[in-house]
Amino acid sequence: AKCCRGWSSGLGFPKLLDAAWTVSTRHLGSLAFGSACITICQLLRLVLYAVHAATKQTKADRNFLVRFLFKCAMCALWCLEKCVEFVSYYAYVHIAIDGTSFCVACRDTFGLIVKYPAQTAINSLVKRLLCGVLLGLSTPFLASACCFLYLDSLDDFTASHSPLYSAAAVFVIAWFVASGISNVFEAILDTVYLCAFQDMDQNSPPRYLSASMRSALGIDAASEEAGGSAEYFKKASDRHQQAGGAVPVAREDGQPPMRAISTSDGIRA
Repeated sequence: AKCCRGWSSGLGFPKLLDAAWTVSTRHLGSLAFGSACITICQLLRLVLYAVHAATKQTKADRNFLVRFLFKCAMCALWCLEKCVEFVSYYAYVHIAIDGTSFCVACRDTFGLIVKYPAQTAINSLVKRLLCGVLLGLSTPFLASACCFLYLDSLDDFTASHSPLYSAAAVFVIAWFVASGISNVFEAILDTVYLCAFQDMDQNSPPRYLSASMRSALGIDAASEEAGGSAEYFKKASDRHQQAGGAVPVAREDGQPPMRAISTSDGIRA
């Protein structure tokens, strides 16, 4: 029993059960609401496709303006569905981190996108390349190719069977397995990304980032490059708090402002 407990705790099984219990008891409403929003967008697209299919045999389909409006509406609904899926996905990560409701998590997601648009786009691109292309597509192709080459080298097998069907079956199975693993890695990347930028946004300097994360994000390198002017680019509230009541004093030579301490006799530089 002790061996089994050590094995399960080493793999994080208790934490997995605790997370599943938290989701099933506290966040099922958020999951259902987000799924309902995506379902409504999909239903609107299905209704529009049904209307478009019903009007194909009528005179209205011959009108260029009607067909153009249908295409624009389909494109708009497709964009709306993808935006809702994107926001809902990041909102679920916010819910897992902060334990907030779905609407609050969506607000935080919009704030993240508005504040860090380039970083969010780069994170999505890297995630698609690593998980979607490198892991999701290369793994099934590599597994099916190895299966085909191995079976093709067996004379007894190729005498009565074709290795192509076995390779196709391995490709399908490997694609399902790789898709599940890539979804887990995508969630991990998004969670690390949101935690890192939330730490940098709430704490100056970051409080919970590891040394490797600070090096990857270039935080220390940026501070060293800024040199003595690093204090100038900090928030005024952070500079005032670190100085213990100091307020900035402007200089005429265009250099970063000097610190001044408020005293009873006035302001002393």
